[in-house]
This record gives sequence, structure tokens and C-alpha cells, in this order.
Amino acid sequence: MATYYGTYGQKVQYLASDPASPQNGQVWFNSTSNLLKVGITQQGAWATGGNLVTARNGIQSCGTQTAGLAAGGYNGTGPPAGGVTSTEEYDGTSWTAGGNLPVGRWSGGAAGTQTTALAFSGDLVTPAAVTGTSVEYDGTSWTSGGTSPVVRRDLGGCGTQTVALGFGGTPTYGGPKLNTTQEYDGTSWTAGGNLGTARDGIAGAGLQTSASAFGGNTPTASAATEEYNGTSWTAGGSLNTARGYLAGAGLQTAALAFGGDISPNAQTELYNGTSWTVGGNLTTGRLRLGGAGTQTSGLAIGGSPDTSATEEFTDGPTVVARTVTGT
Repeated sequence: MATYYGTYGQKVQYLASDPASPQNGQVWFNSTSNLLKVGITQQGAWATGGNLVTARNGIQSCGTQTAGLAAGGYNGTGPPAGGVTSTEEYDGTSWTAGGNLPVGRWSGGAAGTQTTALAFSGDLVTPAAVTGTSVEYDGTSWTSGGTSPVVRRDLGGCGTQTVALGFGGTPTYGGPKLNTTQEYDGTSWTAGGNLGTARDGIAGAGLQTSASAFGGNTPTASAATEEYNGTSWTAGGSLNTARGYLAGAGLQTAALAFGGDISPNAQTELYNGTSWTVGGNLTTGRLRLGGAGTQTSGLAIGGSPDTSATEEFTDGPTVVARTVTGT
């Protein structure tokens, strides 16, 4: 009978703990956990960042890893219905208070930067209803923007404050899935090309004329990716793990997808405009989280179960320990 030693010419190491810096292909037995482990190369890794002041999910988020914005959201201790108005700004180390939203809002879309942001659609606290309204942030305070004729929540969004894109979603919690797309010009929303697959809990990345939409629920979990050219959507490469209520960051051909409603809620994938590659898992698995930044410098913000956790993604090959399981 063949043995590992006979096949590979070396014995399996018995270690009390996993190596601090494992090598790709290195095999060892962890005598503390009684698990057989192997070093595997993965693409990119998450590191712990500064916690939000207020734990929440359903955040409207945008910006970069060193200049992020988190607005609104939902938690169990906020105003009526749990919606919060607070806005927080990230400097790459810690979060500080910004100007409050005029009304608590969650599960909406967002676009732009920390000092020129747009939050749109989603659920409002007052009146307690799904909305098509928008608000714009100048780095200090929020003011009213244009109102979309399409009322929805759990939609995808991307772009800038004055050239934004909103797509998918649902008009009510658990309601019919939408395939509609709306384009914002800084003043008003107009109809764009419909998604090929109607879904909510969808994520997006990119700009109004070069966007990607991925994941979501139809109502079953979807792995579909679609790419927008400013007029119409076409099919792209499918996610490796179908899921909804995930977050996105980056550009159409350099997107980052992370989190979602499929256990362990920590999966990360990187898109090159053709296919998705599996990346390092989030440390804190979650859904309904906020996303910001780029594919090489991503930011994961809050999420459900209500958390204040922030994580920072850095692209590049990293060797991590994985448990060897039977098939």
C-alpha cells in the first residue's frame, strides 16, 4: 500500500500549531486540532481595519480603502424600524462621524466618493416605505437629489455622484424581482437597458457606461454576471459561488465580489472581465454588507448579523492553511 513518504519522499510533519508562514504544497498534521493541513496559494487576503462606530447592515457605501463612506443602514437599536441616519467617514485607520442623512435609509444603492457621494432608493424610516429618492453628499452634509420613477430596495449601484447607475432590486421586501436599470445625470433619473436576469440582493462595480452586475436572488441564488456598455447588458462570466446580498467594488473588468447569503458568508472572488477567480475569505462572514474601493484595495463594511467589523483587501498571491477533507 502506497504511503505519503513513499510517494513524495518525505514524512508528514506533526506540529502543535499551524506554521506562521506555510509554503504552497506543504502538508502537516496539527496535533492540537487533530486535523491534516496543507498550504494553498490563494489570490489576495483580508486584514482587520478600524471598526464602525455604529454596527449595522444594509449600508450605502462608496469611496476608497483610505477614504471610504458608510451612510445609513439598519440595526436593532436605531430609530423606528431600526433605520439609522448616521454617516461615517474612513481614513484607512478609523471611522469618524460625518453629516447625518436627513432620514434613515437602508438597503439602497450608492455611488461616488467620500466627498461627492450619492445614496439612492432603498427603505426610508419616515415615511416607512420603499423609495426612489436620492440624496447627495458634499463631504459635510446631505441634500436632496433627483427621484427615480422606479421605487425599489436591495438594488445594485455604481458610478459617480453625477453619472450613476442603479439596477435590479425589488419594490417590496420579498416582492417580485426587477430587471430595470436607471441612469442618473446629477439631476434626474432616466431608463437604461434592462438586465437579462431580474434579481434583488445584487452587487455591482464600475461606471455608468462600463458596469458589471453580479450575484443576487431570482429568487434562488444566482451566479450570473452581466456587463453594461451604457445602453445594454450582455452576459459575462459566472461567479464560482452563486449568492445574494453580497458586496462589490472595483471596475467592470477588475471587480471584487465578497460576502453574501451562502454559508460561510465570507467568499471572495476577483473578475478580470471574462472569468472569476477565488480569493481569500473574509475574516468575518456576513451578508448585506457595504463595499468600497478597488479590486486591489477593497473595503468590506459592517453587515448582518449586525457588526461594526471593517476589513481591507490587498490583492496578490498568499499561502494559507486549509484542512484536508475526504471526498
